[in-house]
Amino acid sequence: MNKFLILSALCVLGTAHAEYRILAPSTAGGGYDTLARNVATTLERTKLAPGSTVYNVPGEGGVTGLRGFTSSQRGKANQLVVFGLTTIASMQLSKDSPVSLKDLTPVARLVNDYEVLVVPSTSPYRSLADLIAAYKSNPGLRFGGASVGSAGHLFTGDVLRAGGGNIRTLKWVPSSGNLQGLKALMNGELDVVSSSYGVAEPEIKAGRVRALALSAPEAVAGIAVPTARSQGVDAELVNWRGIFAPAGLSGEARTRLNGTFSRMALSGDWRALLFAEKQNSFFQPGAPFTVFLTREELRVQGLLRELGLTN
Repeated sequence: MNKFLILSALCVLGTAHAEYRILAPSTAGGGYDTLARNVATTLERTKLAPGSTVYNVPGEGGVTGLRGFTSSQRGKANQLVVFGLTTIASMQLSKDSPVSLKDLTPVARLVNDYEVLVVPSTSPYRSLADLIAAYKSNPGLRFGGASVGSAGHLFTGDVLRAGGGNIRTLKWVPSSGNLQGLKALMNGELDVVSSSYGVAEPEIKAGRVRALALSAPEAVAGIAVPTARSQGVDAELVNWRGIFAPAGLSGEARTRLNGTFSRMALSGDWRALLFAEKQNSFFQPGAPFTVFLTREELRVQGLLRELGLTN
């Protein structure tokens, strides 16, 4: 973490709210759920907000849960939601009662995660080159993972485009989360899945799936999966996740939230949890996080256009 972020964090330290109710807009076991439960665990261990709880409302890459959250929790400082890149894309794709970042208060970016492309252990594709060659000859290969426009979908498209494939023919089969996509893969319903590495790691280590490429820009310590770039494919994607509150908070409430999550993100308990799950702590407090989100919305718009999902 750079000095600016540390100083920004320390400048906004406040007192914690008694407890938080945290929405994970995904099924249990997925990346959002894991992050929400890690937050609740750390708030308990650090005594910043003992008794904080997590609940799940899956659907539409996070938009279903957000729709109810933004309509019912406005101005409530004890209500929080976690999401990241996938939901930014899902917001842009949603045609039914769309949700906007204007309906939320960015509190902090918390983690960076990476996608991993995996195939069944019995798959004939033993390398990324094998997979790209197969796609060029058979665009009907069944790719999947989380929702349409998810981080996995974006990374898959980027890999196939960089490998010379026509990504407009990419067949993406969505699931309600990474875990469900992996289950579909092992049940023979998909040929390739792009999943958050943290969710896929148990299956990789158990030998039930074969990892072909990691979306990181360079090798990651502790992850024995080659990046796409190291295999000559110019593709990468950082799947960030953060925490948000509803819109309509008072200045005092925002200061208190910033203080709580600055302390949490700088704690040893938080870093230990992330290290165990091969995730990278990337703390960015509210103000710079808000600036980042403005740029990120524009970047995601471009990626969705490349996939032919938007005009």
